[in-house]
Amino acid sequence: MNVQFFSLLRAYEIKCKLFTPDTPQVDHLVLGVHGFAGDKESSMLEKLATQCTSEGGALLCFDFPAHGHSPVREDMLTAHNCKQDLLAVFRHGEQLYPNAKKSVFATSFGGYITLLCAHELPACPLILRAPAVTMPNLLLKNVLRTTEEHFRQVGVIRCGFERPIHLPFSALEDLREQEDLMAKALDRQALIIHGDRDDIVPIEDIRQFVSCHHTATLEIIPGADHRFKKPGEMEQILSLTAGFLKG
Repeated sequence: MNVQFFSLLRAYEIKCKLFTPDTPQVDHLVLGVHGFAGDKESSMLEKLATQCTSEGGALLCFDFPAHGHSPVREDMLTAHNCKQDLLAVFRHGEQLYPNAKKSVFATSFGGYITLLCAHELPACPLILRAPAVTMPNLLLKNVLRTTEEHFRQVGVIRCGFERPIHLPFSALEDLREQEDLMAKALDRQALIIHGDRDDIVPIEDIRQFVSCHHTATLEIIPGADHRFKKPGEMEQILSLTAGFLKG
């Protein structure tokens, strides 16, 4: 497996990472999209890269604004910028491998952004790991653990892990403006992988989403929470992903 780091330029640099097989032929390109407060270095993406490249595929991933090695700060962390970054990286992947099959593997907030811009993506299957289908409410209740009124009053709340994010209240307002896009019916096949012990994205939200989008298939991993860190859980995700893409 080979690894290459590079940047794409929009109004700012999008920091990217490309995993490729040792052979020159790439049959399948997966766009990997990380979650909120995560980055392109996630352990799930590393495992997915190993699987992809062992089967003659490539994995292309990137950092959202204010995440990972992104050079910009939180004022650029908008749904619009996240969508445009995702689309820009996808288009770059098309240029790199025009004849390869394409798919998107996205986690949590990354799944939410993928759904927001799904109708702008070329026809390709989606694999969504614990997608944050009700992101504005989840951000308040399960990520920031506060109320909208308190968030409005304090203006900025610090959150995140490896790279802390000072999230402004405007980010919540921005997310609320995207809700109409989530009501659009999916125009492609999607596999949703979720744990029935998810403490961030309730399984009830996912079941409701799937009931409204008939091209989506739900696979539940018993006992798994939002992070899928228990032994064997990531391997189950990889197996489900491989079966879906081959099916």
